[in-house]
Amino acid sequence: MRLLPALLLLPTLLCAQEWFHTGQRADRMLSGRGFNDAGGALLFHHPSGLASDGSRLLLCDRFNNRILVWNAAPSRWDAQPDLVLGQGTFLSNNPGTGKDGLNWPGNASLSQNGVLAVADTENDRILLWTRPLAENAQAADIAISLPAISPPQRRYAWPWGVWTDGRRLAAVATQGSALLFWNTLPLRDDQPPDYTITLPEFGTPRNISSDGTTYFFVGDHNAKVARGVPSTFFWNDWPARQDQPFDFSLPGWMKGTVLPNGVCVAAGMFTVSVWNAIPRDSTAQPSFVLANPFYSNGDGPDVVMADGRMYVCNYNGNNVQVYNTVPASNRDPDFVLGSPAIDHNTLADLHYIQNPVVASDGRVLLASSDFDRTVWIWKTADPTMGQAADVRISLQGRDIFPWDNALHGGRLVLAGKNRVAVWDALPLNGEAPSYTISNHLGSFEFRELKGVALDSMYFYLADADGRIGMWHGLPRSADAEPFLVFRAPASPLNHLHSDGTWLCAAAHTGATAVYVHRVADLEAQRTTPYKTITRTAQLPLNLASGAITFGGSLAVANTSGNAVYLWKNIDDVPDPSRAVVLGQSSVSETKPGIGDNRLFMPASLCMLGNDLWVGELKFSSRILRFRSGITGVRDTDADAATGLRFKTVAPNPARDLLTARISHDGHGSVDVSLVDALGRVVDRVVLPSGVSDPFIRFAVRHLPAGVYHLQAFSASSRAVSAVVIGGR
Repeated sequence: MRLLPALLLLPTLLCAQEWFHTGQRADRMLSGRGFNDAGGALLFHHPSGLASDGSRLLLCDRFNNRILVWNAAPSRWDAQPDLVLGQGTFLSNNPGTGKDGLNWPGNASLSQNGVLAVADTENDRILLWTRPLAENAQAADIAISLPAISPPQRRYAWPWGVWTDGRRLAAVATQGSALLFWNTLPLRDDQPPDYTITLPEFGTPRNISSDGTTYFFVGDHNAKVARGVPSTFFWNDWPARQDQPFDFSLPGWMKGTVLPNGVCVAAGMFTVSVWNAIPRDSTAQPSFVLANPFYSNGDGPDVVMADGRMYVCNYNGNNVQVYNTVPASNRDPDFVLGSPAIDHNTLADLHYIQNPVVASDGRVLLASSDFDRTVWIWKTADPTMGQAADVRISLQGRDIFPWDNALHGGRLVLAGKNRVAVWDALPLNGEAPSYTISNHLGSFEFRELKGVALDSMYFYLADADGRIGMWHGLPRSADAEPFLVFRAPASPLNHLHSDGTWLCAAAHTGATAVYVHRVADLEAQRTTPYKTITRTAQLPLNLASGAITFGGSLAVANTSGNAVYLWKNIDDVPDPSRAVVLGQSSVSETKPGIGDNRLFMPASLCMLGNDLWVGELKFSSRILRFRSGITGVRDTDADAATGLRFKTVAPNPARDLLTARISHDGHGSVDVSLVDALGRVVDRVVLPSGVSDPFIRFAVRHLPAGVYHLQAFSASSRAVSAVVIGGR
């Protein structure tokens, strides 16, 4: 920071922009093949459910928004499916809302008489096919909207599990924590259930397993039996009355089946359990477990039998593990459907990144992942559709779990859990970190690091417990004391971002919010946010993961609202009527989708020139680019009505030195920043109180050519202008 007299550049040229617009389509995608491109019939993307009538096999290919149908149980890894539901061909994967479309289908059930039930999760409905399956994209015969059948006191949505024997129907409403039962197969759309079960032990019930008579069990990802431990609830017969209690529970989220010989097989998140008989109480231990190193299930446990073979869903492995006979002890599968080798995850061929956090310094694009514990670097700021990263750095074995990253001045910082990793130069050849810091920085203890930011003057860390620490420059040893530690109004915190003028922090859960601080205020130990964004009836903020500022604008990743909110002028925040919305058609829409004009849990943001890169979390994990275009530059007085304005600028474009004259009333200080196209402050001046009509200069010969912005702030006014720098 500099006080007058000082060097400063800035003109009164203001860029006329075709800025972002609501509902805009993304024009590029990484971490996948491309838009509406499944890549083929056997390129699965997180398969989450299986169904069989004993001979046919159906697979819910979740992220591809489709269900694949084999009319005969596949006996080879490359056996092609005969039909696809939800899509017209095996190549497309756009979501759909009609009865012939699907949006993130989670599970299916196929009865002996040919009735098919599907949990169409993100469309919040159950679909029923009562006619024989005969063609691609065949429309369902009946659709039951869970919100439409919700009682007044409870909202049903997000079905994961479904079961039918062709005469009855049962389904799970994960939102609403309910099991829904129809005593007869529904004959019309939105037919309400005959009874429901909601119990205090339910958290987020997922899948249903049953034969309709002798057993019924439901896996629950967030059951309230043991804190933090998924559970499966068992009924020893068909639950036939309202709110019938379960008989017992077992740890783990499971879905399975009982074979004709009485053996019970249940797939879980990490292993497959095999009992010689159906468990009847909480003491029942499996006879053995299948735990091969290639089983990477997570959120899609399922197992079915078809034509004597056992098919096990492998959600994060992106295949189906197949045993030609029911195993009698732990062993590897005989083959995997969808891949020629049992140890090969085909999504690696698509350069897929789970939970990417994106960053750029204007020369490269970078992504880090806590799930994959990896850093990827593209040696260009403009990668092509689906392009593989040029550099891949594994963090396995280094005790680094990068939840957030910061890239500035050629230095890279990763932060997560109790560790910070620093590269003094970009690791373009896969170099190891220059150094790491664990457990604390001075008196700032690392409990669960969630946010990190770096600008030309300061380093910042956010802990999940709500603390934000601020250091002068990037610390090099664990004894560096922060000069400021403060608590955000709400917690837990998530990603941080600083462009040198603004620091953005997000409170992810609970009282979700985004806080925007002026860095100059934090320098002066003033920690009250300049702007606060919270959830309102008009602005459905839900689990906001982060926010960034750039050129006087603000973008917010509304993660569970499945949208990015943008305000061109930070002073308009949080007015929903002034917000541009990406990923939805309006600010009130929140339904996710894997399409070029839809978003699914956006979590990280990076502004690169005119390009906004968005990294999605968990249930999609694409990296999308939305482009705004600068169409020209025109002379203007910037914002004369605000009390601040730039009066004269010369020369423009500038190559060596550019002088600007700023006009203000002389009451109070004025913070003036020069910001590059990435929204980063490259130089800064503070005009003290009592100085009016000053001349300010910036030396610019060292700066890359392009359009830069000048931002001037006083206690009550703001002005923004732009300048063209010619470069060398």
